Amino acid sequence: MAEKTACQWKIEKQIYYPLITEVMPSPDGRRVVYAVREPLMTDDKSEFLTHLYLAPTDGGDPVQLTFGEYSNRGAQWSPDGRYIAFLSTRSGKANIYVMRADGGEAWTLTRYEKTDVAALKWSPDGKQIAFTMVEPPSEEKEKAQKAKNDPKLWDEDFDFQHLYVVPFVEGPRTLPEARQITHGRMHVIDFDWLPDGRTLAFTHRPTPMAEDWPETRLSLIATDEDDATPRELAVIADLQAKPAVSPDGQWIACATSDRPIRWAFAGRIVLYPVNGGEPRPLAYTPDGQSSLIGWSEDGKEVYAWEYSGVSSQIWALPVTGEPGRAVTDNERLKTLPGINRRGQIAFVGQDFHEPNAVHLLDPATGKAQCVARPAMPEDWPDAPLPKAEVIRWKAPDGLEIEGILIYPLDYEPGRRYPLILEIHGGPAGVFSRGFVASPERYANAVALAERGFVVLRPNPRGSSGYGKEFRFANHADWGGGDYADLMAGVDYLIEQGIADPDRLGVLGWSYGGYMTSWIISHTDRFKAACVGAGVTNLIAMNGTSDIPSFLPDYFDYEFWDNLQPYLDHSPIFHAKGVSTPTLIQHGEEDERVPLGQGRELYNALKRQGVPVKMVIYPRQKHSIEEPRLAIDVRQRAVEWLERWILGQDGEHD
Repeated sequence: MAEKTACQWKIEKQIYYPLITEVMPSPDGRRVVYAVREPLMTDDKSEFLTHLYLAPTDGGDPVQLTFGEYSNRGAQWSPDGRYIAFLSTRSGKANIYVMRADGGEAWTLTRYEKTDVAALKWSPDGKQIAFTMVEPPSEEKEKAQKAKNDPKLWDEDFDFQHLYVVPFVEGPRTLPEARQITHGRMHVIDFDWLPDGRTLAFTHRPTPMAEDWPETRLSLIATDEDDATPRELAVIADLQAKPAVSPDGQWIACATSDRPIRWAFAGRIVLYPVNGGEPRPLAYTPDGQSSLIGWSEDGKEVYAWEYSGVSSQIWALPVTGEPGRAVTDNERLKTLPGINRRGQIAFVGQDFHEPNAVHLLDPATGKAQCVARPAMPEDWPDAPLPKAEVIRWKAPDGLEIEGILIYPLDYEPGRRYPLILEIHGGPAGVFSRGFVASPERYANAVALAERGFVVLRPNPRGSSGYGKEFRFANHADWGGGDYADLMAGVDYLIEQGIADPDRLGVLGWSYGGYMTSWIISHTDRFKAACVGAGVTNLIAMNGTSDIPSFLPDYFDYEFWDNLQPYLDHSPIFHAKGVSTPTLIQHGEEDERVPLGQGRELYNALKRQGVPVKMVIYPRQKHSIEEPRLAIDVRQRAVEWLERWILGQDGEHD
């Protein structure tokens, strides 16, 4: 095994990986605009920025469009392809800016100082831009806040996001006046223009709370009337809630949940007639949770994206309701699809040893071409990548489980290596064929591989990508069949002579943190554990999370109606006798899995004399969004596993 001082895969360098966050093809398909994330770390700043790039699709070099210490995102092409509108924080808050697609200085169309524009879309004639934005605080509210006379009614006082429309003006001396289109107690999620340029289709729910996604609705509203009243078309109950209007303006496509509505989610895309009539459900896709991309140019098909095992595929669904056809069938992971009015789809493609790149797909032929691949930073590690492959094994009940195995850099067949079991969140998450050196995952797999570890990333029952039945197979059974799936994967690698049974570690974030807590409270096989934002007490989670219906949906009951399942499936109530050295990491402002979940586990282990350390990340919610803290999360995990499995002390005490 290489000496620690010789290790090159360090998260401090990997954090500069040029992560593509969005793509959008031009109306004629000759160019693609995309955004790339980069960290900004100075003496007083630690944040991720995104900048815009423009790439021709004929093989030319990309051009960077935006620069500076502010973020630019949400780029949208004007219908004629002459302009690019986007959101920029250069004035402090996210506002709408426009630039000519052939170059030149950008100008602003809005200048809000107390709220951020969230998303934008051009009208079909290019004369207006619709956008969403949380309403700016009223003078009365600001006055009350300044006087510290601002009690908040819990679950009643919300900051609602609404629709606005602003005229497009080229290089205005005076800002055009934006008009608010929706009002009242509704929270707008997404929207699309009808071809008439006077009507918006939009999705909304009663509050901004994620808890209320089952109440998501699809409606229409006129933009050329003062105080127009929305016309509701349907309850769609979709998490993403993206509407897409057909080219002829007669139908609105929306992903729609099956009934009964469940948090594990199952549904299909449904077409809703604009002028009334019966909705038309389209064919199910294999995983039963397709994400809408948009329409074909002729309006005869709707395109959708979804996970397929450790990969993802794009589907074309006939508007007749006939079975869909797979537009793609390769192993490359495809994400973040964007579509133009010709039906061409740009997406981000990557694989284990292939960094993310922009691709352009012709759905009619299924042919895709690589358009642009962001250059790696100058100090990117000059080191080999570990071997990664997809493996499968049988659970005790015979169910086939799939996972990803990442080998040590010095791997030799016949030699046993320490194993790290990494568990994804969700539980309906999925490990996929992403670039192995990307810093997105909780475990820094390449750093672990360089230090001589095998990393197993399993997709146990409850994961996405394997169909509805598989995704619902952990219903009322957290810590049951999924636990058996994970342990069977570990045993399989031991039987294959790859993993050393005396040097095992486990880690995971969110539901992965739950399963890590469950594992250490049910076996002493593992020498070290890292619990990231983990659910440990189902009762407390149910009472304090921002999604209080989540656990009752998975377990069929509220805890006051049936307490026993909550006791049986909570790691904290099985904490007696835990002996595994455990690192606990948690965001201080986490509302999804509140901080108390980590503190309960910490206290239970500390009071029993178990080696335990807890790290709380200020300002962070359920995910860690600041570069320096993201570095710390992954660095500490690697060092903790080294210390307790390999007997090597890291930099942190």
